[in-house]
Amino acid sequence: MSKFGMENLKIRNTIVFYLNGQRIEVTGADTLKPFAHYLRYFLDKPGTKIVCSEGDCGACTIMVANFRSGSLQKFQAINSCIAPVFSLDLSHVVTVEGLADEQGLSVVQKAFVANNGAQCGYCTPGFVCAMTALAEDCVIENKPITAKKARNYLTGNLCRCTGYEPILKAATSIDLKEVKSLTRYVSKESLADFVSLSNSVEISGSNFKINMPTTLAEAAEIKSADTRIIAGATDLGVLINKDKFSLVKVLNLVHISELQKVQFVDGKCKVGARVTLTQLEESLKMHSPEFAEILKIFASPQIKNNATLVGNVVNASPIADTIPALMILNTVIVTLSKMGSRRIAITDFYKGYKQLDLLPEEIVTHVEFQIPRADQIFKLFKASPRKDLDISVVTFAGLFSLDQKMITDTRIAFGGVGPVVIRMHELEKKFIGRQFTQELFTTLSHFVEKEISPLSDLRGSREYRLKLGENLVKKCYTEISTEYGL
Repeated sequence: MSKFGMENLKIRNTIVFYLNGQRIEVTGADTLKPFAHYLRYFLDKPGTKIVCSEGDCGACTIMVANFRSGSLQKFQAINSCIAPVFSLDLSHVVTVEGLADEQGLSVVQKAFVANNGAQCGYCTPGFVCAMTALAEDCVIENKPITAKKARNYLTGNLCRCTGYEPILKAATSIDLKEVKSLTRYVSKESLADFVSLSNSVEISGSNFKINMPTTLAEAAEIKSADTRIIAGATDLGVLINKDKFSLVKVLNLVHISELQKVQFVDGKCKVGARVTLTQLEESLKMHSPEFAEILKIFASPQIKNNATLVGNVVNASPIADTIPALMILNTVIVTLSKMGSRRIAITDFYKGYKQLDLLPEEIVTHVEFQIPRADQIFKLFKASPRKDLDISVVTFAGLFSLDQKMITDTRIAFGGVGPVVIRMHELEKKFIGRQFTQELFTTLSHFVEKEISPLSDLRGSREYRLKLGENLVKKCYTEISTEYGL
């Protein structure tokens, strides 16, 4: 390890977080447990419920403020059922037990009671926590809680008996002037504690090892073929809960500051491996509203507050919502290992279903993609049975350059229609040099089936996916012509 001077690094062997203001230190194999499980059975906090164990229902919602890059981030809602304990290192955590104070229920809890927002009550703690995160954000932004905003924040919470109308009424009735910020749990002493603990972590036992380095050099030294990199764990956490995967050698990059940044340079966006989808969505609102909009319906707030773009890319699902966009934006995957770094075009990155041009010892550190220019038209579509909290059936990305009404350049990609996301090179060629007309898009939509090979599964038949692909090309024309007056 002397190559990177790691013998001089100070190593910590515990996970530290603050729960409702109380300092908690966890060691050994307990650091691998799902956080909701640890709350209920080790810390006597049964208010956080475990129902789906998949991050879908929201009953396990808690609020977390992470200490990253030397400062404490704002409180955000996450699913604690799929988050390992170690992922909450150096964080302030507030559960439903921490909402009330010595004067009684919080203003959010009172609103829930006043509007009859609960019946059986099992989902209520999760709703109240998600609603508290909503109230916190609205106070910070100095904006009112609207029904639309409440729906967006509560898409990750399911109720099977009350119905959502009284819950939404509770949200919009909250008096933001009465909200007591969760930062009341954040003391100067706790922040000083986090600063003193901002070093690498290594926790090991007879059959597991967790590494949480603070530098890329250290991470590259640690990474080996049998080491699993964990980012938000929004996918792996589900597999672990279903006994389909076990954590043995873990590399978590959460404490590496340079991986937590979104940078815009020379018309490109550079996204670090630890940038969450929520962070990316906020960053793209000004630079690429279309991309930000597809991220808005990517998943629930609880998932997006933990999930990462790099995780979505490396997971390599053919129905991943971000990959079609990246396929047409000249994206480059940046990797690092002890042998050095590589830059791989995303069009060369996917070799087959879940097969990547990624060596066992390599780490994906960044994803770089071009921001669509002002003279380019960028369109992204996600077709799914439900608008929110649903897996895509077919995804579409299109980028068009026009000179008057003449199409001078086209890039198109489809997801959910083969073992990998497909760049439609032959279809693209047919658009070049043609007039932007409805007739052209209708005619060329029938060529989609020549480049895709969808399968039938529970979410849709082959025939359904073929028809979706055809119709998304037509939809592309309709939206562009309406929006741009073409």
